[in-house]
Amino acid sequence: MKKSRTKQSQEKSLIVDKEVKIALLEATMRLLSSEGKEGATTRAICAEVGVTAPTMYHHYGDLASLHSAAINETYRQVGDAYREGTKSMGPLHGLRQGWARFHNFAHKEPLMCRLVIDQIAAGQPPSLVATTLENVTADLKKLEQDGLLKYSAEDTVRLLWMLTLGGICFTTSERQNDDGYPRLQDLMIEITLDGLFKKTNQ
Repeated sequence: MKKSRTKQSQEKSLIVDKEVKIALLEATMRLLSSEGKEGATTRAICAEVGVTAPTMYHHYGDLASLHSAAINETYRQVGDAYREGTKSMGPLHGLRQGWARFHNFAHKEPLMCRLVIDQIAAGQPPSLVATTLENVTADLKKLEQDGLLKYSAEDTVRLLWMLTLGGICFTTSERQNDDGYPRLQDLMIEITLDGLFKKTNQ
C-alpha cells in the first residue's frame, strides 16, 4: 500500500528537522573553532544556518547547551582514535593514536581545544572525555592483571591525563610553530609510555 500524503509529509518533516539540528551543530563547531564563544552567538549561528532563534532553542534548549554539544562532538575524534587503535593493536597503540589525534586537534583548532581545556579546568569536562577515560581505565586494568603496569591502572590513567593536558597546553601555545615540535611530541609519548608500562610487544 502507498503511504498517505500525511504520512509522507510527516516523514519529510522529520528528515528536515534532523538536518536542521545537524546544521546548527556544525555551524556552531565552525564558529567556535574560528572565533571562540564570543563569535558563536545565537544570532551568528542562526544566520549561518538560515533559521530563527526559536528553532535553535527547540533543538538544543539554549546557547550553552549547543556550545557543549559542539565541543563534545569535536572531541569525539579523540575517543574514536583510541577505540580504533585499541581494537586493532591493543591499548598501547590506542594511546599513541589517541595522543596523536588529540595533539593534531589542538594544533589545527587551538580555540576549540582551549574551550575543552577550560571545561576540564572548571570541573565540567565534555561527557566524551569521561567516557574515554573510563574506557582507558578498563583496558589498563587488564594490563595491570597481566603485570604489565608499573603502577595501578587508576594512577596510570591519572598520570597519562596529567601529561596529556600539559602537552596540549604546549600545543595550543605559540611554541607549536617550532620546527622541532612534532619530534618533541613523539619523544614525549614514548618517554611517558616507557615510564608507565613494562616492556611489551605492543
